[in-house]
This record gives sequence, C-alpha cells and structure tokens, in this order.
Amino acid sequence: MKKYLRLTGLLAVFVLLTVGTYAALSQDSVITLSYLRDTFFPKAVQSGEAAANRALQETYDSAKKRLDAVGGGTVGSTSSYSETLQRREWPDGQIVTLSMGSSFLLLDGSASLIHTGAVIDVTSGEEVVSGAALTQNHRYLVGENTDAAVTVRSGQAALGVQGAYTLTAGKKEHTPFYDVNQNDWYYAPVGYAYEKGLFSGMDANHFAPHSPMNRAMLMSVLYRLAGSPAVITQIAFSDVPGDSWYVQAVQWGAAQGITSGMGDGSFHPEGQVTREQAVVMMYNYAVKFRQLNPGLGADLSGYADLNRVGSWARPAMAWAVEQKIVSGVTNGVTLTLEPQRNATRAEMATMLRAFCENIL
Repeated sequence: MKKYLRLTGLLAVFVLLTVGTYAALSQDSVITLSYLRDTFFPKAVQSGEAAANRALQETYDSAKKRLDAVGGGTVGSTSSYSETLQRREWPDGQIVTLSMGSSFLLLDGSASLIHTGAVIDVTSGEEVVSGAALTQNHRYLVGENTDAAVTVRSGQAALGVQGAYTLTAGKKEHTPFYDVNQNDWYYAPVGYAYEKGLFSGMDANHFAPHSPMNRAMLMSVLYRLAGSPAVITQIAFSDVPGDSWYVQAVQWGAAQGITSGMGDGSFHPEGQVTREQAVVMMYNYAVKFRQLNPGLGADLSGYADLNRVGSWARPAMAWAVEQKIVSGVTNGVTLTLEPQRNATRAEMATMLRAFCENIL
C-alpha cells in the first residue's frame, strides 16, 4: 500500500508542477489526456519503488530550488532561474541546460536538443528524440529524471526559458544572424564577410543568404576593400542619383575601369548581378586597380555551358576558376559554370572570401 501511495504522491507532485507551468502560459497547447494516461504516466512508474522514491526526492528538491530561486533570483553560483518564457538572445554555440519541469520556446534561429530521458513538445503533444532540431514557436517541457541541453546552432537565436537552467558559454565572436546555421555550406563565408565588414545583413538579424546580390551592393563591397578612397574623376550614370548611398562607389569603380556600366549610359544599380558580371568586377579590381598579373587562367573547355559565357567575360572567368573564386556546378553528369545565373548573397560571400584570401 505504501508503494502505491508513494507512486501516487510522485505523480501528483509532478502533475502539480506541470500544471503550474501551464498556468503561467495561458497560450500553451495542452497535452492530451490519452497521451498522459497511455504513454507518459506508464513510463513514470515502470522503474518501480526505488525509482519512485528517488524521483520523489528529486521532485521535492527541484521544487524547493525553484521556490528559493523566485526569492533570490539565482540557484547556486552557476545556475539561473527564469519565471517566464521571456524572449532573450543567445549566441552561437551557447548551451542552455535545463532540469525537470523547466520549459523552453524557440522563437527564431536554430537550435538542437540533447536529453537524457523525456522532453515533450507541448505544441504537438509528442516526445522529442534526443539530437533533434527544435521547431520554431513550439514549446517544450523537460520530463522527470531528465536533463536537457539546448545548443544554439545559428549565429544567434531568440529563445525563451522558464525554470532552472545553467549556461555553457558560446562563441565570443559570432554573427547576429538567425538564418545562418552551422550546417549551412555558407556558414563560414558569411561569418568571414561579416567579421571583415565586407557586407552586412538585410536587417539586424537576417543575412538573407538566398536573396540576390545587386550590382550596387557588389560595387560598394569592392569600394570598401579599396579603403573607400576619395573620388576624383566623376563619371555620371543616368540611373545613379547624386544622393544615393552607392554613388561614391559606382563613380570610383567607373574611374578605375572596374565597371563600365551597361553600355548605354546606365549602371543598373538595383539589377541582380550575375556570376559572370561578379567575376569581371573582381578581375578588373585585381588587374586594373591593383595591377596584379592575372596569369593564363584555367582551361574552361570541360564546362558544358562554356558557350554561354560572354566573350567579354571569358578571361575573367578563366582567372576566377584558376584562383578558386568560382567552382563548377555539377549535377553528377555534367560540369557547368552557370555564368548568367544571378548570384545569391551566400554565393557572393563565398566568392569574396576566396578573392580576399587568394588574391588580395
């Protein structure tokens, strides 16, 4: 009889803690009764009387620490406590370790979860496999006898935490971008571009890696690489207003022979820069502005779409391939250059990193 009373007491205490967590979050989804009855609670009693006694003591200790934390604001010297799922910014690589009864909510960015027992996705009513990526705007609850470690995988993440937690420091130098993840092929190039000040995000927290790069943006990057020198010779373009943010860069680029515009007196600053246009601008920067020897360039005969590279761009494309600024695109059968495809911001970060490291 005492065994069943202890088990009942354990479940009652755990339910009270869980209900208390939900009461603080009026918008939380509710775990179904059938899930609790048929899946969650049976797991709580499988380990028998010894596990129940141990869990009961842990529940008591956890509840006491939480109450102490409300009064003191911290739990011990290395732990913290949060009463609500208030939004906070967490850096790349930060590890947030939470104990039983704590909850968390990923609002933006990327993060992964490793745990030792059971973590429930409250929004979907399902258990989360250890090692899984978190889903944005889903709330999670740490189950009994469980420690859960949430690791930030993006340059920065917005995460709400409720309950007791400890922190392991993330990277001191990191980007502020929610949309650049450690698993992305462009993670390192974007970090390089941001660190070197080549170009920033589309806003404070979004790099927009798959968005196109326009001609004014690229010319501004090259202008900054040159040290933003004073413009002595001013070459006017019909579509470059004198008060535009890029006018100095475009006029400087035209004076140095880095760009000649579109050939009709316009520069087309908002136009998306193609891959061949990008390499021509970098080639002209190296050869005409820096007066570097371009060499012979790579043999492009093995590329299936060589005929799509403009004759005006072929020397620059051969140079870019030789210098590993541009690599071919393969579908497993053919190798292509895709010269007329618009370059994305992630691609430009990659090309500019190679340009800086291999040429400048």
